[in-house]
Amino acid sequence: MEPSPSTQSRRFSEEAARSITFPHANITAINAMSDVFRSTVGPQSMDVLLLDTPSTGGGEDTRLEVDAYTVTGDGAHLLQSLSVEHPVGELLERSIGPYRPGDTDVDGKDIFDGVSSKVLFANALLTNSIDLLEQGVHPQEIISGFQSSLTVVENTLRSSSINPGDDERVSAADAARTALTGNDFGKMRDEIANLAATAADEIGEPNERSFDVTTVRYGSLRDSRLIKGTVLDRNTVVHQEMPRRVADANVLLLGGHDQGGLQDPDVVDDFDVELESPEAIGSFERKAADQRRDVVDQIVQVGADVVVTQMGINSHYQQLLADHGVMAIRRVHPRNLQRLSLATGATIVKDNHDIDPTHLGNCDTVVETEIEQRKHRRKHRRVVIFEGCTNPDSVTMLLCGTFGQLESQVPREVRKAVLAAAQSTRDGPSEGVVPGGGAIEIAIAHRIRQEAKTQGSKSHLAMNEYASALENLVQTLVDNAGMDPLATVADLRRANRTDSKVGVVLPEGNITDTIEAGVVDTTATKKNVYRSGTDLAALVLRVDDALDATFEGKTVDTGEAIYREPAERHQEYVEEAGSQTVWN
Repeated sequence: MEPSPSTQSRRFSEEAARSITFPHANITAINAMSDVFRSTVGPQSMDVLLLDTPSTGGGEDTRLEVDAYTVTGDGAHLLQSLSVEHPVGELLERSIGPYRPGDTDVDGKDIFDGVSSKVLFANALLTNSIDLLEQGVHPQEIISGFQSSLTVVENTLRSSSINPGDDERVSAADAARTALTGNDFGKMRDEIANLAATAADEIGEPNERSFDVTTVRYGSLRDSRLIKGTVLDRNTVVHQEMPRRVADANVLLLGGHDQGGLQDPDVVDDFDVELESPEAIGSFERKAADQRRDVVDQIVQVGADVVVTQMGINSHYQQLLADHGVMAIRRVHPRNLQRLSLATGATIVKDNHDIDPTHLGNCDTVVETEIEQRKHRRKHRRVVIFEGCTNPDSVTMLLCGTFGQLESQVPREVRKAVLAAAQSTRDGPSEGVVPGGGAIEIAIAHRIRQEAKTQGSKSHLAMNEYASALENLVQTLVDNAGMDPLATVADLRRANRTDSKVGVVLPEGNITDTIEAGVVDTTATKKNVYRSGTDLAALVLRVDDALDATFEGKTVDTGEAIYREPAERHQEYVEEAGSQTVWN
C-alpha cells in the first residue's frame, strides 16, 4: 500500500530538516566560536577578557561574581580557557596540538602559534561550504576540492620559501619580530626578537628543558637579557657561610629519589637495638660522621665548586661543605636539574658514592642575588644564576619589568618568537620563511583559482571557495587594523600579480615588498595552519548524523581475550549480551 501524499510530504519535510541539521549545525557552532578569535589576529589585534564566574545556583541577586580573570590575545590560551559544551568545541581544542585532559600541562612543553588563524580559516572553509551544499554539491566532492587545494598550498609554500642564510635581506630575527608583532612589548620588540634569535641559534627549536623564561618585576624590559645557562628561581644557597658567588665553577648534580641529596640513611621507626656497652652509641654516631666526611671529601677531591641536589641536604653536610668553601643548593626541581645538565654539561649522578670528575659540568659564574621584595613577605626574592656556559643546550630568557597580565602573557609570546627564529632556517626539519602581510595567501589563492579551471568535476567549485577562505584571512588581518578589507584585498591582488612578495605592512598599512620590510612568517607555521584548518573542515563535513548513545555495558576481562576457539566464544558472548553492541 502506497503512503498517502500527506504522509510523503511529511516524510520529505522531515528528511529535508534532517539534511539541514548536519553538517549545518556543527558549522553554525564553529561560526559562533570563531567570532571570539576574529579580533585576535594580526599586528593590530585586540585582547579578550576571560572571566571565571562561579556557579551561584540562581537566585534574585543577578550581580556578576568573578573569582579570577585574565586578558589574553593568545589563541591557544583562549581556546583552552573557553567553556564550550558543544561537541565541536573539543574538536577545535584537539586541532591545536596534543590533547591532555585535566591540569597536566607543563610550562613550555607545547608552543602553539597560529591558533586563531586555524580557527578562522576552518570556519571560512565551512561557511563557504554552505552555499555549495545548498547547490547540491556532495560533501565528499567539497572535501576532494579542499584536498586538491591543499596540495597547491604546499607546493606554493615550498617554492616560495626563503632561507635566511641564502638571502641577506631576511634574518631569523625578522621571523621572531613578526611573531612578536601585536604583543605588548612597548618599543622593545626588536631587542626581544634579537634575543630570541640568539637563543634559537644556541638550542634550535625550544622545549620545556632547553628553553626557560624567568620573569621578574624589578627594572624594565630594557634590562632583559639572555642567560646562557639556568636560573633557579625558588632555590637559595643553603648555608650562610657558603660563598654567594663562584667564578669558573665546576658543577656537580645529584639526582634520583633514593640518593638525590646529602642526608643520612633513613632508619625505620619500629626497630629494636641491643647495646652491649655505652660506647656503642658513640660508635654509631662516629660511623655516620665518617660516612659524611667520606662523601664530602670525594666531592672536594673531584674538584666540585657547586653542588646541586634534587633532595635535601642536612645540617651536618651543610657545615662540612661550607668548611671546604663549596656552594650548595638543595631541593631543585627535576626539570631544572635537567636544564642545568644540558647547560653545564654535567651528568646527573644517582649514587653519591660514585662521583667522578667526568660527571662535572662548568660555567663562568654561579651567583645568588636578591632581585625584588616578595609580596606579603619581609624577605627578598632570591635567585641563583648559572651563567656563561660553553655551547649550552639549555638557555634562559630573563625578562625584567614584567608584572600583572604582562607577566603571564610574555613567556608564551617569547617562546613563540624563539620557535619562529628556529624554524626560519632550513637546518633539520625547518623549512624557511615566506612573505608575510597576506602576500603568501593572495599568491596561493591565485594559483588555486588557476588550478580549479583545469578540474572537470564539481570539486573546482570547492577550490574556488578555498581560495576565498584564504583571502578571508587577509581581510580579517586588515580589518583589525582599521583598514577597508575589500579595497585592500583588491589592491593586493593587482600588486601580487607582478610580485608575489607584495603584502600589507602594518601598522603603517603600506602595500609593499614584505621581504624588504622584514615581515615574514615561517613556512612550518603557515603549513600547519592550512593543514589543520583543512582537516578540521573535512572532519566536520563528514559528520552526517548524531545519535544518543550510552557507552557502557559488560566488558571482556583480560583473561577472556584469548580462546582456543575465538569465534565460538565470541558468539556466546554476543548471545549473552543480547541486543546490546559492545566495542572492544
